[in-house]
Order: sequence, then structure tokens, then C-alpha cells
Amino acid sequence: MDSLNPFAKQVWSVLVAEYPEWTEYSTASEEGDLEVAVPAPSGSNAGHLVVFTVKGRNLWLRFSPPNMCYPADDEMEMLKIVRLLQMEEILFAVTLQGDEWAGTTILKKGELPQLEPDQ
Repeated sequence: MDSLNPFAKQVWSVLVAEYPEWTEYSTASEEGDLEVAVPAPSGSNAGHLVVFTVKGRNLWLRFSPPNMCYPADDEMEMLKIVRLLQMEEILFAVTLQGDEWAGTTILKKGELPQLEPDQ
């Protein structure tokens, strides 16, 4: 992980301090960005929980299915989202307009998204 850019190193250090077992799932891109792809538990449709940086300044979380991607403001929000996803207190909600992606958000368990007509 020596080739990570400074932002990715900071994200990685915060993440592995909380989840040291995730070190084996961590990789660095040629550009020095981080990707940590943790396999979902057996029976889950999520595929992987992925935490990644982009261009040394953006932090994202996603699941494997299409359009399940959400930005985190900082490392503390990232950890909060990861914890709440693991406890199944929040979930990703993908909104479609017909067959086209219209947005992705995070909702509390049992909460319904606000939809526009035809979504």
C-alpha cells in the first residue's frame, strides 16, 4: 500500500484501524487510489462492499450490482455508513426512470424513497 496517494493512505489507515481483517481485500491502483472489496456474507445479493477513492480526493462506497454507489464526505462518514450497512440499519436505494438510472441514495431500514412520477 506504499504506492497510495496521501488521501487514499489516510482512508486506508482509518479503515484498517477499524477493520484490520480487510487488509487482504485492499489494492492500490496505478494512479495511487485505493479499492477495498470485501465479499458479502453468504446469501447476500450485494456481491461486495467496496470502499474506494478516485483521483486522490473523492471517497465512495458501493455494492457490486449496477448503480449502487454512494459518495462519503470523509473517513468518519465512511465508517458510519459501513457500520450501519453491516448492522442492516440502512440500505442503498436505486431509483429508475423506466430502464434508466435516476439516482442512488441511502435510506434507513423501512424508509421509502421520495419518487417523482414514473419512477
